Amino acid sequence: MEQELLNDKQLSARKFSRLAMIFGVISLAGLICCFPLMPIAGALGIMFAILSRGREEMSKEARQGLIYSVIGTTVSLLLTVGIMVFSVYYTLNELKTNDKIVDEVREQYEQMFDNAGMDVPPEIEDALDKMEEYSKKLREGK
Repeated sequence: MEQELLNDKQLSARKFSRLAMIFGVISLAGLICCFPLMPIAGALGIMFAILSRGREEMSKEARQGLIYSVIGTTVSLLLTVGIMVFSVYYTLNELKTNDKIVDEVREQYEQMFDNAGMDVPPEIEDALDKMEEYSKKLREGK
């Protein structure tokens, strides 16, 4: 009975080790195409690596999965934050140098909502008005 229980624990530890490795590889491979979603795969890989350990030492496969998951998660978070920062910087720079950008964005929203048979929500209109005011302040140097 005790031997059977021990074999079940070892079997589940092996399954978790394999899952940790699979999700670790997915979190690394996913950096190529869909890196904003890879922290989820990385977190699952880390969780499975920890679960595989149980009360024993972590297997080599689980350790590799853990390392891959941590690297994939870290790199994907850094890429996501970097692109967000660049996007904000680029948008603010465009607002400073291009006085027609807010009008172009407003036209795109109007066209999109008109195609859907709706009016542009007042929240979006307010946000665009604030962007236009901010853009004017930037160009005037205030």
